[in-house]
Amino acid sequence: MWKNLCVAVISAGVMGVVGASCGGEPKNICVDRNIRCAAPTICDPGDGICKCGGRGGVVCAEGAVCDPGSNTCLTRKCDNVDCSDKAGTSCDVLDGQCKCGGTGGAVCGATETCNPNAKACVASSNCNQIACPLNQTCDTTTGVCKCASTTCAVGQSCSIDATSNKTCVADNCSGVACTGSSVCDPADGLCKCNAVVCQSGQACACPAGGDGGCAANARVCRVSGLCNNVTCNNGTTCDPGDGQCKCGGPGGPACASNQICNLGPPAQCEGGQQCALADGGPRLCAGGTSCDPEDGLCKCGGRGGVLCAPATGADGGTVSPAEICISNPIQQVCRRPCDVRSPDCQTGNYCYFDSSAATPSTYCAVPTDTKEEDSACTTATACFSMVPGARSLHCLGLALGQTGICRAYCDTAAGTAGCLQDRPRTCLAIPTAQSGTGYCNPQ
Repeated sequence: MWKNLCVAVISAGVMGVVGASCGGEPKNICVDRNIRCAAPTICDPGDGICKCGGRGGVVCAEGAVCDPGSNTCLTRKCDNVDCSDKAGTSCDVLDGQCKCGGTGGAVCGATETCNPNAKACVASSNCNQIACPLNQTCDTTTGVCKCASTTCAVGQSCSIDATSNKTCVADNCSGVACTGSSVCDPADGLCKCNAVVCQSGQACACPAGGDGGCAANARVCRVSGLCNNVTCNNGTTCDPGDGQCKCGGPGGPACASNQICNLGPPAQCEGGQQCALADGGPRLCAGGTSCDPEDGLCKCGGRGGVLCAPATGADGGTVSPAEICISNPIQQVCRRPCDVRSPDCQTGNYCYFDSSAATPSTYCAVPTDTKEEDSACTTATACFSMVPGARSLHCLGLALGQTGICRAYCDTAAGTAGCLQDRPRTCLAIPTAQSGTGYCNPQ
């Protein structure tokens, strides 16, 4: 009967494609029409078209080639495109043009240039509308923010060394743990809320009425309500930055349920199975760190904190002291200790004494502002002067909820000789700092 049906179909003159031949095999148009494809494309037997991947594959668009390894089309439009003469731009893989923002970005006009920080085209000579990162200046001929004559790459910031030279340096957020919803700014290593450092008693949150959730660029610093109806016990105090009970108050470590708070100083969480010694006593941590009950390691911030680098140089190499933990209401961070009277910080870092830290300490850090002497300061690293040379200044009187004032450092042993005398100054000791560390106080 099947044979008769085949004869009937043929005799009826049906010339269209039939789902199966009379022999029961799928029809292969590539074989029937003897189609040959240029490698690495393969003929699709279903429709006879040369495709990347063969059956069920894709036809590569103009300017793209087939990758036989992944059976996908790869663009070649950027192979010989050089965007170095169009500052801030990169090649768009879809059309091979140099665009501000790369693929999907914009082509800048003849009188425009690309601002890579904003990924937007701006008037070439109009620097008034360009806000450059710390220590960078706008090039009026190109509109590009530069560190001296160099454009810093993503993840780099502009730093000033001891000879006042500007260089692009690596990310400053390594080892920084932010509290609440704030995020670390790689330009200065400070935790910020939408580019703003929140003050004590504030939290990084959505604007009033938007507490259901908002984008990071919509958050603002506002008086925190996270501690409302929060009761803390065992010597802990609620941190308005994240609403957690902290040992030693805002900026201190958060203790686990099986730990107790030892107010120190420095404040530490003690107890817990992982943080107990073989004799049953608590593991005590140095350098302002606290024991993490999850793994028994001493960390900056305790539970969920960061590990500070140990001392190096015991084998005869370059000596580097163990990092210390600096905790304050906005972050926990590991820093290299130093002495403001004879600092040995790496290039781009300067020595600061921080009276606002949970354990007041002196450490190396990138200047976060350029506040000159007698200026008001809200962070320990905001005071920095270029006169008579690049140097850090002390933020005197800085404390939780209090603004300080920038003063020059001095050695109390040198007395007035340790201070510039363009006007009369006396060297006074800085309370809680290392012995001999002082500040220049105008008479």
